[in-house]
Amino acid sequence: AGQRRTHFGLIRLRTMPPIGRNSRVLGRYRSSRWVESAGMGVGPVSGTLGWLWGLVWRGWSPPPAEPSPPRPVITSPVIEDGPLKLTSIDFLTESNAPAHHTDEFEEHTVVRRGQEFTVELRFEKTYDQGEDTLQVELHFGDNPLPHKGTLQRMPVGKSLEAGKWSAALESSEGGFARVKITTPPDALVGKYHLIVETTSDGKTFRSRRSDDNDLVILFNPWVKEDMTYLDDEAQRQEYVMNEQGFQYYGTSRRIGYRPWNFGQFEPKILDVCLRLLDRSKIKDESRGDPVQVSRIVSKMVNSADEGGVLTGNWSGNYSGGTSPTAWNGSVEILTQYYERNRPVCYGQCWVFSGVMTTVLRCLGIPARSVTNYDSAHDTDVSMTIDNYMDENLRPIDGGDSVWNFHVWNEAWMARPDLPEGYGGWQAVDSTPQETSEGVYCCGPCPVSAVKNGHVYLLYDTKFVFAEVNADKVYWLRDRRMNLRKLRVARGAIGAKMSTKAVGSLGREDVTENYKYPEGSDQERVAVRTAVSYGMKPDTYEDVIGSEDVEFDVHADDEIYIGENIHVTLTMKNRSSESRHVTAHLTAKAMYYTGVPAHDIGDLEKDVTILPNGEETVEMTYTPREYLDMLVDQAIVKVHAMAHVDTTNQVYAGQDDFRLMSPELVIRAPATMSVGEQVTAEIEFTNPLDVTLSMVEFHIEGPGLQKPKKISHTPIKPGETVRVMERMTPRKAGNKTIMASFTSNKLTQVTGELNVVVS
Repeated sequence: AGQRRTHFGLIRLRTMPPIGRNSRVLGRYRSSRWVESAGMGVGPVSGTLGWLWGLVWRGWSPPPAEPSPPRPVITSPVIEDGPLKLTSIDFLTESNAPAHHTDEFEEHTVVRRGQEFTVELRFEKTYDQGEDTLQVELHFGDNPLPHKGTLQRMPVGKSLEAGKWSAALESSEGGFARVKITTPPDALVGKYHLIVETTSDGKTFRSRRSDDNDLVILFNPWVKEDMTYLDDEAQRQEYVMNEQGFQYYGTSRRIGYRPWNFGQFEPKILDVCLRLLDRSKIKDESRGDPVQVSRIVSKMVNSADEGGVLTGNWSGNYSGGTSPTAWNGSVEILTQYYERNRPVCYGQCWVFSGVMTTVLRCLGIPARSVTNYDSAHDTDVSMTIDNYMDENLRPIDGGDSVWNFHVWNEAWMARPDLPEGYGGWQAVDSTPQETSEGVYCCGPCPVSAVKNGHVYLLYDTKFVFAEVNADKVYWLRDRRMNLRKLRVARGAIGAKMSTKAVGSLGREDVTENYKYPEGSDQERVAVRTAVSYGMKPDTYEDVIGSEDVEFDVHADDEIYIGENIHVTLTMKNRSSESRHVTAHLTAKAMYYTGVPAHDIGDLEKDVTILPNGEETVEMTYTPREYLDMLVDQAIVKVHAMAHVDTTNQVYAGQDDFRLMSPELVIRAPATMSVGEQVTAEIEFTNPLDVTLSMVEFHIEGPGLQKPKKISHTPIKPGETVRVMERMTPRKAGNKTIMASFTSNKLTQVTGELNVVVS
């Protein structure tokens, strides 16, 4: 007790025992020392007067000298007469993630739709199952509304409703309740905010929106009712879960491959995939449809329209960015896009495809990269690839082209928007070539429709059909601009379509998925059916006359950069009379898209072929003649034009080949342990007789090493260099170290090493 003098007189005040934080005083919770020291409602002077006298007391007296008692450790709720307040949500990741095949994600709470998951709710007081009621809400987007399917309210009942939004109590004890939640197999894909509403003793409590209570819902290829359902576990592991793969390039005669780090479970990748969907302005109600999602992803991976990831560049000049051949995977590209918030420079088709595989797999849509060799680019929707020549047999640009290879994607899904029979693999292409419905996107196009020539089905089936099964038609244009059809080359487009095999490091040929055997009745029917829907439906009405001289142009196999190029044109006379032929050969360094870069050389020669005889025209170029002419991919195309004087037969043919590059040698321990640092060695030998400058090594590996660029000094002819890189594994399992090498003269030099991390 103590006395204090004021102008009001002498007032006696009593000290009171400490009041607990959770005790009630005049119907309110006591929650601060300031209120306690103010004497609000304490002692004989209470109410407003007590509060006033408390202020007088506090203003004239120092705070109590003795420290406040320590906060007790609350092991069970002590509030029994207030609202049922939620204190936290445990998403039980250790049990939910493996069941939903999302345990590889290192960030966010991630589940798959159409499958139940469990959360544990923690309250300030005991939850009474018989008296208290719970409701769980999932909010999607910034303006969730029930009629748009973006706000789902689920009263917590006794059992779940299969295939619907529902919640059920699994168990409860004290201040804890475990609730099972299930989502329908067509739920919107993306980030949701979990809200909990409770009612206890007539008092309602709603939890606030918090990032800690967010979860991400993905497509679910493991659930039969999901449009992405894939009924083969080995394929699900390959096309959804596998973070490593290959990109195939080169030519149909010399297939090359390089490792690719898809890295769909790496940090920040899920964030950037969700950001892409948000930026795409896709309607919320379309976010559960893999048809619409894959189509919008094909738009957002390229930057030809607003907000995309990757800028295409086929010029050979990559200043201000990274050469497409330097990328080892998608992770560095998507991370850079996320952090800098602008398109990444630069990409070409296999880079676009690699990034799209990453995004689709991350979202839960089974996907793979597919390479088509001798891939056509039809610009006039004729579904033929038209080649024009003048009277001197010189090529005339007609707009159509043939790429040595082109890489796109396939995504697995049902197609309820089409007649039955067109579900399964759908071609989708994010490389910006032609617009579709006003934007640079392509697909999803049912592969089965392409095979049968059903080019009237959605989406972009005409374009994809021409890529894989168009005929080449050669036309001669005279001075009056009249066209004469010279010949139709069947089987010249679409060959050795390649993707990584399931569960192995081999190559799988998927050509038969896109076309019947070349020349078969089914294949010819498909071609004629498709062309009948194009801009030149009468292409096959006339008949090409017989020809009695056979031509074949080809180069040597397995030519490495630094070796001579040797090309041969073989001519066989099948008639009983001599034939006089004028042959013209040209060699050009080409971009893989079929666009010429530089002339290497040409040759013209007159040849007389005896009856039933054979003659050849040969052309050879040394490294000094071609090395400075090469561009990315080191592809050379040879054009052969020939005219038979006596019969006016005209031949136009071509052959292309890729000069092979050396490989990087990677050395590292075959077995590693999580958290233990190891050293990897990358070795390269310069095979050329010139010094290589602008040298860079790029190395990465999902779960092993973040993408890293290492610059190196110039490398002399024949010199061997070694680069050492330390890495500390983060994840267990089968992993791959990937490396690439670029320089002023050599690109597309790669290597990989498979290791096991325990």
